[in-house]
Amino acid sequence: MKRTSARRAALAVLAVATLAPVPASAQAPGDGGLLPPLQLRAGTPFDYCVTGTAAKALAAAGVTFDAVAPATLTTVNGRPCMHSVLDSGELNTDLSGVTGKARGGFAFQRDGKRAEFTDLALVMKLDRSGVITTEHLGRRIETLTTNGDGIKLALTKVSAENTPINLTAPAVDALAQKFGTSPLAAGDQLFSATLSFDVVKGLTGLLPVTL
Repeated sequence: MKRTSARRAALAVLAVATLAPVPASAQAPGDGGLLPPLQLRAGTPFDYCVTGTAAKALAAAGVTFDAVAPATLTTVNGRPCMHSVLDSGELNTDLSGVTGKARGGFAFQRDGKRAEFTDLALVMKLDRSGVITTEHLGRRIETLTTNGDGIKLALTKVSAENTPINLTAPAVDALAQKFGTSPLAAGDQLFSATLSFDVVKGLTGLLPVTL
C-alpha cells in the first residue's frame, strides 16, 4: 500500500473511532467524552423575543420590557426582543450538554421601579432541558428554563428556532418583591429563542495531520 493511501486509511479509522459512542465506563462523569469540549463561536448574536401572551400580561399589569446593555432591545415581527451575543460557550463532544454565557440581560419596569436580570448563564443537559441563571440584586438565581423544543445539537453547530423559554419560581418571586405582584406565573413562557452558534473547531481539527 502506498504511503498516502495508508495515511488516509489510518485517518479514516481514527475518525470512525472518534465518532463512535464511548462506553459510559470509559468516561469520567460530566467530561463529555474522551475529547475536550468544543468551543462555540463567541460574538454570535441571538434573540430572546417576548411571546404575544407574555406581552399582553405585562401590558395589563402596566409593566414594560427592556434590555440591559450590552444587550439591546429590538423588535422582531412586532414583538420586543432582547438581542445579545454569545460571550462564551462549550459543546460536549458526545453531545451530552451545552453551556453558554452572555453579558447584559433583560429588565422589567413600572412606576420608576426596575427589576434587572443580567449575565445569563445556560447549562443544558443530554435531554435538551436547560436552566438559565442570572444575576439579580447581587446574587445568582435560576431565572429561566427550557425543555429543549426546537434545539438541535451537532458537532459543528448548536441551533434553536422558536424554542420556548419559561419563567422560574425564583424569578417570579423577584418580580413580586419589586412590584408587589408578578404579571407572570412560574412556568409561563416568557420568550421564544432563536440562535445559531457555530463550533470554532470541529473534530477534524482535533485529528493528527501526520502519521
